[in-house]
Amino acid sequence: MNVNFLIHSPAQSTTSQMEQKTKVEETTESKPLRLSEKDMSKLSGEEVREEQEEAALPPHIQKMVEKLEELREKIKEEQKLLEELKANNAYSDEMKAELVTQKLEYILRMQNQVIELTQNIQKALKEAGITDPGILLKALA
Repeated sequence: MNVNFLIHSPAQSTTSQMEQKTKVEETTESKPLRLSEKDMSKLSGEEVREEQEEAALPPHIQKMVEKLEELREKIKEEQKLLEELKANNAYSDEMKAELVTQKLEYILRMQNQVIELTQNIQKALKEAGITDPGILLKALA
């Protein structure tokens, strides 16, 4: 006997409940479950570790690390543009050589900025007393 203690809810028969359970079982049995990479990293705790490592850095060092990443991305973009420029035949040889030289100088200046910023990050980490090798590698990688 199915007793319903809720006054305003309709009574359900036990057969409909059994049918619902079998439908749920059929759908779960027919398809294997797979986790995405994001879910796997969440379950393994990688995201938490990364957040803790980032939180371990003082804000001014975090900004420096972000700037370093931006510079590296900009260098990659400029190198792609340089390759496109070298492959482009729309310019005369003299003009092309001048543009390539200018682009190379610009890339070299940005690489020098990366080196200086890396040294400044190392100095700031040292001043902050951060000696954990994992955090150091994460900040400078």
